[in-house]
Amino acid sequence: MKFNCFPKKQDMFLIYSNYKVFKSRLFADLTLQSSPKNSIFYRILKSKFGFYISSFFRHSFNTPNSNQNYIGIIKMNRYIFFELNNNIPIYVWRKSSDQLWVKEQFIGFQLLSNYSLTEFQNKSSVIEKAFILQWQKLNKKKLSHGDFTHFNILVDNDQNIHFIDEKAHENSKLFDFFYFYSYLKQCLDRCQTITSKDKCNVLNSLELIILKICEYSNENDFLNDFNSITLPEKWGLINIEKQDYLKLFKKRFLKRINKSI
Repeated sequence: MKFNCFPKKQDMFLIYSNYKVFKSRLFADLTLQSSPKNSIFYRILKSKFGFYISSFFRHSFNTPNSNQNYIGIIKMNRYIFFELNNNIPIYVWRKSSDQLWVKEQFIGFQLLSNYSLTEFQNKSSVIEKAFILQWQKLNKKKLSHGDFTHFNILVDNDQNIHFIDEKAHENSKLFDFFYFYSYLKQCLDRCQTITSKDKCNVLNSLELIILKICEYSNENDFLNDFNSITLPEKWGLINIEKQDYLKLFKKRFLKRINKSI
């Protein structure tokens, strides 16, 4: 089957089969994974004009079945296809190492659909719910998720939370929240459509949620968990100076903790 590519065929890109799925909520969500910038170029590509231009550069890919409604994520040799029915995702297909398609039920949409203060405010209760679940889990067994980002927290139609793509490893119970905060901050820093004021408001609110759920009432408790954070060799943050993320997190959260004492 032939597909349009978004933004183009490269190391990581999206594919879509027709204009109908191009205008779906799922495709809009996945473009956020493709790039957080939401640059003018990306906004043009997401328009009807962008669809028209992309239709001249279609590429062929094998599909799991004859359904004409697919959105796919291709990253190097990793293929993930979403099968839609009436623009509603119903199945997720993953190509295995032996090149066979494995079918799973579609379980939910990613936690955030765009980078805006309104979106964060609308989802704050769901973020709290996800954090509570993860904090409870970490207090039972100190095995971090390892890739705890807004892309790997899915929400179904009944507002149930699902965590995916775990890279579980032993770590401080604070690591997942440090990582969520740092990853979202990185995305907000790169986004061209959110104001500096709104970005600060999002991060301020996120800090309050983390401290509310993680229950650090004094500096020593926080520092004990903070100092036991170990940074993995591979992660989704782009700054090679990994300690910079830790320094910022420590500074912001100690300031808040000391204010509340």
